[in-house]
Amino acid sequence: MSLFLTYHFALTALTIAATLGPVQFTPVQHALIRGAFHAAIGLVAATLLLLYPQLIVLSVLAAATIAFLCLEAARLRTPRLNQYFANWFTPLLRKEEENKLTGSSYFLIGSLVTALLFPGDIALLAILFLSFGDPAASVVGAWKGRIKLWNKTIEGDIACLVVCLLIGILAAVILKNPPLLVAIVGAIIATVFQALPLRLNDNITIPLTSAAGMLATGLFI
Repeated sequence: MSLFLTYHFALTALTIAATLGPVQFTPVQHALIRGAFHAAIGLVAATLLLLYPQLIVLSVLAAATIAFLCLEAARLRTPRLNQYFANWFTPLLRKEEENKLTGSSYFLIGSLVTALLFPGDIALLAILFLSFGDPAASVVGAWKGRIKLWNKTIEGDIACLVVCLLIGILAAVILKNPPLLVAIVGAIIATVFQALPLRLNDNITIPLTSAAGMLATGLFI
Protein backbone atom coordinates (compact mmCIF):
# COMPACT_ATOMS: atom_id res chain seq x y z
CA MET A 1 0.00 0.00 0.00
CA SER A 2 2.76 2.43 0.91
CA LEU A 3 4.53 1.71 -2.40
CA PHE A 4 1.25 2.29 -4.26
CA LEU A 5 0.70 5.62 -2.50
CA THR A 6 4.30 6.67 -3.09
CA TYR A 7 3.98 5.91 -6.79
CA HIS A 8 0.80 7.98 -7.16
CA PHE A 9 2.24 10.82 -5.09
CA ALA A 10 5.30 10.94 -7.33
CA LEU A 11 3.18 10.76 -10.48
CA THR A 12 0.90 13.55 -9.21
CA ALA A 13 3.88 15.73 -8.32
CA LEU A 14 5.41 15.22 -11.75
CA THR A 15 2.10 16.03 -13.44
CA ILE A 16 1.71 19.25 -11.43
CA ALA A 17 5.27 20.26 -12.26
CA ALA A 18 4.70 19.67 -15.95
CA THR A 19 1.42 21.63 -15.83
CA LEU A 20 2.95 24.63 -14.09
CA GLY A 21 5.81 24.79 -16.56
CA PRO A 22 9.33 25.98 -15.89
CA VAL A 23 9.98 28.66 -13.29
CA GLN A 24 11.85 31.73 -14.54
CA PHE A 25 15.16 32.64 -12.92
CA THR A 26 17.46 35.57 -13.50
CA PRO A 27 20.85 34.69 -15.06
CA VAL A 28 22.58 35.24 -11.71
CA GLN A 29 20.07 33.07 -9.82
CA HIS A 30 20.40 30.33 -12.42
CA ALA A 31 24.21 30.45 -12.25
CA LEU A 32 24.14 30.35 -8.44
CA ILE A 33 21.80 27.36 -8.22
CA ARG A 34 23.54 25.42 -10.97
CA GLY A 35 26.94 26.26 -9.52
CA ALA A 36 25.92 25.22 -6.02
CA PHE A 37 24.70 21.87 -7.34
CA HIS A 38 27.94 21.17 -9.20
CA ALA A 39 29.99 22.35 -6.22
CA ALA A 40 28.12 19.94 -3.95
CA ILE A 41 28.78 17.00 -6.29
CA GLY A 42 32.44 17.90 -6.60
CA LEU A 43 32.85 18.38 -2.88
CA VAL A 44 31.42 14.92 -2.24
CA ALA A 45 33.77 13.39 -4.83
CA ALA A 46 36.79 15.24 -3.40
CA THR A 47 35.88 14.23 0.17
CA LEU A 48 35.61 10.60 -0.89
CA LEU A 49 39.04 10.81 -2.53
CA LEU A 50 40.43 12.27 0.69
CA LEU A 51 38.92 9.66 3.00
CA TYR A 52 38.70 6.41 1.05
CA PRO A 53 40.88 4.28 -1.23
CA GLN A 54 40.79 5.45 -4.83
CA LEU A 55 39.32 2.17 -6.06
CA ILE A 56 36.26 2.63 -3.85
CA VAL A 57 35.83 6.21 -5.06
CA LEU A 58 36.11 5.08 -8.68
CA SER A 59 33.39 2.50 -8.07
CA VAL A 60 31.06 5.11 -6.59
CA LEU A 61 31.74 7.62 -9.37
CA ALA A 62 31.31 4.96 -12.04
CA ALA A 63 27.97 3.84 -10.58
CA ALA A 64 26.72 7.43 -10.29
CA THR A 65 27.85 8.26 -13.84
CA ILE A 66 26.25 5.17 -15.37
CA ALA A 67 23.00 5.75 -13.47
CA PHE A 68 22.82 9.38 -14.54
CA LEU A 69 23.64 8.57 -18.18
CA CYS A 70 20.86 5.95 -18.16
CA LEU A 71 18.46 8.62 -16.91
CA GLU A 72 19.68 11.00 -19.60
CA ALA A 73 19.19 8.35 -22.30
CA ALA A 74 15.69 7.58 -21.04
CA ARG A 75 14.53 11.18 -20.94
CA LEU A 76 16.08 12.04 -24.35
CA ARG A 77 14.21 9.10 -25.92
CA THR A 78 10.90 9.88 -24.15
CA PRO A 79 9.48 13.37 -24.79
CA ARG A 80 7.04 13.26 -21.88
CA LEU A 81 9.75 12.21 -19.43
CA ASN A 82 12.02 14.86 -20.89
CA GLN A 83 9.37 17.49 -20.25
CA TYR A 84 9.02 16.39 -16.63
CA PHE A 85 12.79 16.45 -16.29
CA ALA A 86 13.06 19.94 -17.76
CA ASN A 87 10.33 21.27 -15.46
CA TRP A 88 11.72 19.67 -12.33
CA PHE A 89 15.31 20.67 -12.97
CA THR A 90 14.82 24.08 -14.57
CA PRO A 91 17.30 25.79 -12.20
CA LEU A 92 20.01 23.32 -13.21
CA LEU A 93 19.50 23.28 -16.97
CA ARG A 94 20.59 25.57 -19.74
CA LYS A 95 18.11 25.94 -22.57
CA GLU A 96 20.26 23.98 -25.01
CA GLU A 97 20.53 21.07 -22.54
CA GLU A 98 16.85 20.23 -22.78
CA ASN A 99 17.52 18.07 -25.83
CA LYS A 100 21.08 16.88 -25.22
CA LEU A 101 23.32 15.73 -22.39
CA THR A 102 23.36 18.07 -19.41
CA GLY A 103 26.43 19.66 -17.88
CA SER A 104 26.00 17.32 -14.90
CA SER A 105 26.64 14.31 -17.13
CA TYR A 106 29.85 15.85 -18.45
CA PHE A 107 30.76 16.82 -14.88
CA LEU A 108 30.46 13.22 -13.71
CA ILE A 109 32.34 11.91 -16.74
CA GLY A 110 35.13 14.44 -16.25
CA SER A 111 35.42 13.64 -12.56
CA LEU A 112 35.39 9.88 -13.17
CA VAL A 113 38.06 9.96 -15.89
CA THR A 114 40.23 12.31 -13.83
CA ALA A 115 40.02 10.04 -10.79
CA LEU A 116 40.80 7.06 -13.02
CA LEU A 117 43.87 8.52 -14.72
CA PHE A 118 45.60 10.53 -12.01
CA PRO A 119 46.84 10.08 -8.43
CA GLY A 120 44.32 10.84 -5.72
CA ASP A 121 45.79 14.15 -4.53
CA ILE A 122 46.02 15.48 -8.09
CA ALA A 123 42.53 14.26 -9.02
CA LEU A 124 41.05 15.73 -5.84
CA LEU A 125 42.42 19.19 -6.57
CA ALA A 126 41.47 19.11 -10.25
CA ILE A 127 37.89 18.16 -9.36
CA LEU A 128 37.75 21.02 -6.85
CA PHE A 129 38.97 23.45 -9.52
CA LEU A 130 36.09 22.29 -11.71
CA SER A 131 33.56 22.31 -8.86
CA PHE A 132 34.25 25.82 -7.60
CA GLY A 133 36.28 27.68 -10.21
CA ASP A 134 33.92 27.10 -13.12
CA PRO A 135 30.78 28.09 -11.13
CA ALA A 136 32.59 31.19 -9.85
CA ALA A 137 33.24 32.22 -13.45
CA SER A 138 29.59 31.69 -14.36
CA VAL A 139 28.19 33.58 -11.37
CA VAL A 140 30.52 36.56 -11.63
CA GLY A 141 30.17 36.59 -15.42
CA ALA A 142 26.37 36.72 -15.12
CA TRP A 143 26.50 39.30 -12.31
CA LYS A 144 29.27 41.70 -13.29
CA GLY A 145 30.52 40.44 -16.63
CA ARG A 146 31.12 43.32 -19.05
CA ILE A 147 34.25 42.54 -21.04
CA LYS A 148 33.72 39.62 -23.42
CA LEU A 149 36.46 37.15 -24.27
CA TRP A 150 35.36 34.39 -26.64
CA ASN A 151 32.11 33.09 -25.09
CA LYS A 152 33.04 34.08 -21.53
CA THR A 153 33.86 37.30 -19.67
CA ILE A 154 37.16 38.61 -18.32
CA GLU A 155 35.52 39.23 -14.94
CA GLY A 156 34.38 35.61 -14.78
CA ASP A 157 37.82 34.36 -15.79
CA ILE A 158 39.43 36.41 -13.01
CA ALA A 159 36.94 35.01 -10.49
CA CYS A 160 37.77 31.49 -11.64
CA LEU A 161 41.50 32.12 -11.26
CA VAL A 162 41.12 33.64 -7.78
CA VAL A 163 38.97 30.77 -6.53
CA CYS A 164 41.23 28.10 -8.02
CA LEU A 165 44.32 29.76 -6.57
CA LEU A 166 42.71 29.91 -3.12
CA ILE A 167 41.75 26.23 -3.33
CA GLY A 168 45.25 25.31 -4.50
CA ILE A 169 46.95 27.29 -1.73
CA LEU A 170 44.68 25.78 0.93
CA ALA A 171 45.34 22.28 -0.37
CA ALA A 172 49.10 22.84 -0.41
CA VAL A 173 49.11 24.31 3.11
CA ILE A 174 46.62 21.96 4.79
CA LEU A 175 47.09 18.69 2.92
CA LYS A 176 50.80 19.30 2.11
CA ASN A 177 50.25 17.66 -1.25
CA PRO A 178 50.50 18.61 -4.05
CA PRO A 179 53.24 21.25 -3.53
CA LEU A 180 52.28 24.92 -3.84
CA LEU A 181 53.88 25.45 -7.26
CA VAL A 182 52.08 22.40 -8.64
CA ALA A 183 48.75 23.67 -7.30
CA ILE A 184 49.32 27.14 -8.77
CA VAL A 185 50.09 25.67 -12.20
CA GLY A 186 46.91 23.60 -11.98
CA ALA A 187 44.85 26.65 -11.05
CA ILE A 188 46.16 28.62 -14.03
CA ILE A 189 45.55 25.76 -16.46
CA ALA A 190 42.02 25.24 -15.11
CA THR A 191 41.28 28.92 -15.68
CA VAL A 192 42.66 28.88 -19.21
CA PHE A 193 40.60 25.86 -20.22
CA GLN A 194 37.53 27.32 -18.54
CA ALA A 195 37.88 30.32 -20.83
CA LEU A 196 38.85 28.65 -24.11
CA PRO A 197 35.99 28.16 -26.61
CA LEU A 198 36.68 24.47 -27.26
CA ARG A 199 34.22 22.04 -28.77
CA LEU A 200 34.76 19.57 -25.93
CA ASN A 201 32.75 20.41 -22.82
CA ASP A 202 34.78 22.26 -20.18
CA ASN A 203 33.49 19.94 -17.46
CA ILE A 204 35.84 17.43 -19.06
CA THR A 205 38.69 19.67 -20.19
CA ILE A 206 39.11 21.59 -16.92
CA PRO A 207 39.85 18.64 -14.61
CA LEU A 208 41.80 16.60 -17.17
CA THR A 209 44.11 19.39 -18.35
CA SER A 210 44.70 20.85 -14.90
CA ALA A 211 45.46 17.37 -13.52
CA ALA A 212 47.82 16.65 -16.42
CA GLY A 213 49.57 19.99 -15.90
CA MET A 214 49.98 19.37 -12.17
CA LEU A 215 51.31 15.87 -12.75
CA ALA A 216 53.82 17.11 -15.34
CA THR A 217 54.93 19.98 -13.10
CA GLY A 218 55.42 17.62 -10.18
CA LEU A 219 57.83 15.55 -12.25
CA PHE A 220 60.17 18.53 -12.69
CA ILE A 221 60.30 19.93 -9.16
